[in-house]
Amino acid sequence: MPARRRHTDGMTVLELMIVLAILGLSLVLVRGGLRVLTRADMVENATELTAVMRRASQLAIEHGDIHRVILDLDKQTYTVEVCQGAMAIQRNELITATDAEEKKKAIERAKARIETLPNDAFAAGDPDEAAKLTASLAGHHMADRTCIPTTDSVTGDAVGKGWSRELNTSKGIKFKQVYVQHRDDPAKSGQVAIYFFPQGSSEKAVVEVTDGSEVYSVLVYGLTGRVELADGELKDVNDHMLKNVMGDRDAKREDSK
Repeated sequence: MPARRRHTDGMTVLELMIVLAILGLSLVLVRGGLRVLTRADMVENATELTAVMRRASQLAIEHGDIHRVILDLDKQTYTVEVCQGAMAIQRNELITATDAEEKKKAIERAKARIETLPNDAFAAGDPDEAAKLTASLAGHHMADRTCIPTTDSVTGDAVGKGWSRELNTSKGIKFKQVYVQHRDDPAKSGQVAIYFFPQGSSEKAVVEVTDGSEVYSVLVYGLTGRVELADGELKDVNDHMLKNVMGDRDAKREDSK
């Protein structure tokens, strides 16, 4: 009696399950590998931001001028600026006036202020100096202060990034939100500034950087100007923002809540 031919067309249920298991494991390994790479990029971005902010604090002390880090949450960039002139930081202020009418009003207010100045406020009534003073008095973020990108050389900046840098958005890395002392609410879009003062202090701030699943937090301390990097979100950001370095509550901010 002839032997019966074994049917080899197709796969058994067991073989199919083995193939699916191998594919699933492969996907997990690939996803895990990509996650490790993305996390590495996020750590690098957050570490670089921390280093730049620390240097901004040092520059303020070295030069005796206020420095600030401008974070653009729409473009995912940040820049270090030096500010010169008399200073007044206002709560919930905007970095730049985006409304044309608001800009016009700011200029008009500045012109009115110039009229109250003595005649020798600028050399021999120089119209150019008057125009510069008007622009400075109008301001954008700090009432009487002109802020421009710092020109200091960047120590060890082999890649030539300078003081204007951006997050690796191609890997999904971005600013999540920024808490800063002169704002009542966290910033999630637009521009926000963090100020560093010549005496070594700064505005308290928390900058959250995320890749969509994990978060790193850059913490700025007020009295000391210290900047440190923390893995993850703060359990309660108010523990940082509503307390000074001595552990006391910020009464003004607490009352506004």
